[in-house]
Amino acid sequence: HLKGHAARLCSVAFHPQGDYVATTSFDHTWRLWDVTTGAEILLQDGHWKEVYGVGFHPDGSLCSTTDYGGIVQVWDLRTSKSVCHFLGHAKRVVCAEFSPNGFQLATAGDDGTIKIWDLRKRKQFASVPAHSNLITQLRFDRHHTGEFLASSSFDGTTKVWSTRDWKMLSCGRGHAGKVMGVDLLKDSLVTCGFDKTIKLWR
Repeated sequence: HLKGHAARLCSVAFHPQGDYVATTSFDHTWRLWDVTTGAEILLQDGHWKEVYGVGFHPDGSLCSTTDYGGIVQVWDLRTSKSVCHFLGHAKRVVCAEFSPNGFQLATAGDDGTIKIWDLRKRKQFASVPAHSNLITQLRFDRHHTGEFLASSSFDGTTKVWSTRDWKMLSCGRGHAGKVMGVDLLKDSLVTCGFDKTIKLWR
């Protein structure tokens, strides 16, 4: 039982080690918790709008958070400080996903675009006009060294992109309405929708 946020909870992400979990909230903060004890380890209030997306770097050293003001923050968990922030989305940003090699960060949200940020140069690497509505989730393929990125959206589609040239490889339609989440499995794709169904794609 984790208790501490003063407003609506938005997203949850487990640290790569599995011992910690991060949460984001409309109270403009994100927090890090010890899974075993339930103790709050870290409270960060560096956002001025509602905090929504959260994701961990593969080596566990960095955490990225996004907010309704369109800002993406990258935090160093070793110092508990923001090491950089990215501006570029026109509207609220709701998801952040580090690439498996740890060199890039993908973000998306209300403006329907996927933005790829170069963490070494600390600037935008690519901008993909991906969907006609809010993008709900991004997931890199972790079984083929990050060759693919999947996205789900309120526009009712799920798309898979090549991370080599950021061109679309496939577009799936099957849910009756909004697609709320997506993940890449070894040889398939799984999605969940506002229609209360989970679908497996091959």
